Amino acid sequence: MLAALTPAAAAATTLVTPSKWSDLPADKQRILAPLSAEWGQLESWRKKKWLEIADRYPRMTPLEQQRVQQRMREWVRLTPEERKAAREKYRNLQNATSEQRDAVRQLWSEYETLPDEEKQRLRDSAAKSPPNRTSGPAKSGQ
Repeated sequence: MLAALTPAAAAATTLVTPSKWSDLPADKQRILAPLSAEWGQLESWRKKKWLEIADRYPRMTPLEQQRVQQRMREWVRLTPEERKAAREKYRNLQNATSEQRDAVRQLWSEYETLPDEEKQRLRDSAAKSPPNRTSGPAKSGQ
C-alpha cells in the first residue's frame, strides 16, 4: 500500500498511456477526435505527446484550439511519407538560425495571403517535383 504513495510509483502511473481509444477519458476523446481512427496504431510516445497537447488544450485561446484541431485533421490525411518529410522539415527548422526561421515565417506569411486557387496550384506543383534535398543526406535510424 505504501509503495503506491512513493514518487516513483506515482510517476509510473502518470506514464501509462491508454493503448485503446475507448480507454481515453471523454474530454480527451473530444479534443483528439481527429486521431481516433489511428490511435491504436500510434507509438506510445506519440500518444503521450498528443495527450500532453490535450492537457494544455483547455488553457489555449479559441484561436489556438482551432489551429490544433485543423493541424490534427491535416496530419491524419498525410501519407506516411508525407509525415516523415514533415518531421524532417520540422527538425531542420529547429536547427536553423534565427534569420533562417524569420525568412521561413516571412515566406509563410506571404503564402497565407495567396488566393486558395494559387495555393492549390503551388501544392500540385510541389507534389509533382522531386523533393528539395538541401538539408544533406538523411541520417540513418530516423
